[in-house]
Amino acid sequence: MILKKNKFTFSLLLFIGFGAFSQSHSQKEIYQAYDKIVGLDNTGLYNGTEFNDPFLNTDGTFRYFNGFDYSRGTVEYNGQFYSNVLLKYDLLEDNLITRSDDNLGIFNIKLIAGFVKAFSVHGHDFVKLDNTNLSIAGNGFFEIGYLGEEVNLYIKRTKKKRDKPLRTGVQYKFSETILYVLNTNGKYYEAAKAKDIREIMPEKEKQIRQFYKGHKALSKSNPNSFMIKLAQHLDSLDKNSKK
Repeated sequence: MILKKNKFTFSLLLFIGFGAFSQSHSQKEIYQAYDKIVGLDNTGLYNGTEFNDPFLNTDGTFRYFNGFDYSRGTVEYNGQFYSNVLLKYDLLEDNLITRSDDNLGIFNIKLIAGFVKAFSVHGHDFVKLDNTNLSIAGNGFFEIGYLGEEVNLYIKRTKKKRDKPLRTGVQYKFSETILYVLNTNGKYYEAAKAKDIREIMPEKEKQIRQFYKGHKALSKSNPNSFMIKLAQHLDSLDKNSKK
């Protein structure tokens, strides 16, 4: 990933002493110092449209990833990298939301999807995939499950909304669906379970069946972990076959 800042970063590094600072601080910490001094309102992060959530009356469920509240994260947006910013990932419409609570006052901004290259929130890393030729709706944001030499695995999270009429209005309920995307030999494939992987890679059907038998309990208790471990296993098979 190429991380870029504008010309003010150079002035910042001169101000704080590039040599000493870079020896004891990571690139992420340099950007955090930059954003603190320059101010996020002087950058391009808030280049988007105002976001208002009309579905606040829920049964306790939510349209967002891993909670209703904002969480500190990072985003690469319109060619620039921003760290320690407030983010929410909207799984209902596949949008990334940010919020200003500094000099601009408090408001919600829906980032322009085409400008978002990658982001991290709640300890999970997401990337925008273009030209996958998949029939998956949305803006193309996928969680990174596993990145290997021959096999990559991505996790696609979506949410659906159901309406429940009440005397006082409408109550909303959100449910999550998870789909997996396997990337191998330059192509992307949709998969929901190990059986689908066998159809994608029939030459490895025996190995996939053996792996499933040894990790059957994990496949039921934690499907994400199971699919990630399966992708790692398949990638190791490809690497070993080329030695």
